[in-house]
Amino acid sequence: MNNFKLAHAAIAALACCVGVAQATPLVTDWTVTDTATFVPASVQPGGGGFNPVLTNGNTQLHWGDAAQQSGLIITNSGGSITVPTGSLTSTVQITHDNFPIPAGNSLTSVDILATLTLQALNPANVDTLGPTSINFGVHFLETTNEPGNICADGGTNHVGININGCADIFVIQENSLNFPFIYDSNQYFLSFFANGFGTLSNAACISAGAATGCRGFETAENGSTTADFKLLITSTPFQVPEPGSMALIGGALAAMAWIGRRKQLPV
Repeated sequence: MNNFKLAHAAIAALACCVGVAQATPLVTDWTVTDTATFVPASVQPGGGGFNPVLTNGNTQLHWGDAAQQSGLIITNSGGSITVPTGSLTSTVQITHDNFPIPAGNSLTSVDILATLTLQALNPANVDTLGPTSINFGVHFLETTNEPGNICADGGTNHVGININGCADIFVIQENSLNFPFIYDSNQYFLSFFANGFGTLSNAACISAGAATGCRGFETAENGSTTADFKLLITSTPFQVPEPGSMALIGGALAAMAWIGRRKQLPV
């Protein structure tokens, strides 16, 4: 919390200088690279004889046995993308393959490392922000498919999301909207979202080892569920979260990381 306050104090100090700086045109389009990988040292297994295994440059994480496996798969864009200012733009996808596996063979938590760079495309500017690496954590619960009538999320088995047996639970720990940064004397705000995320039930949060009020999604058994992660850059603070989405990445961590690489204002 102290770091968060310091970060915003630094931004406030920069903001006071905007009035004396020469105004420049606002950026209308950005060139952005956003890549994500799992952090090997953060992988926490749930026990059993088959621990989670990372492959494909730490973008695929699977667990289970030779006959059947579940897993998390990161799909990066594979290069730079164009992000219009004010337009929610897809950057990274994470897919959960949820299939029955032997008891005890599972994942309990893992960190995801996101690395971002930004450069103005229109009007063009050679200066680049980043690369900046941001780490955020995931709580994961591989549920027992047939525990009885009530599932780990507090819902009824074989109803709704639990139609094929109790759904697994995926929780993102950090949240952030309107991360401020300065580029070419103008202030902008960066926010992250993921389609399908929402506030989970208290039972689901507690079962996954997270605090009540946590954000994430549940995945139905015998299928694959993909979360589409998106980036939003605005010139004014974003006011109303988009329905079905959540902001990601810890405010203090993100703010301190990007402030260290902010553009300096001309005197």
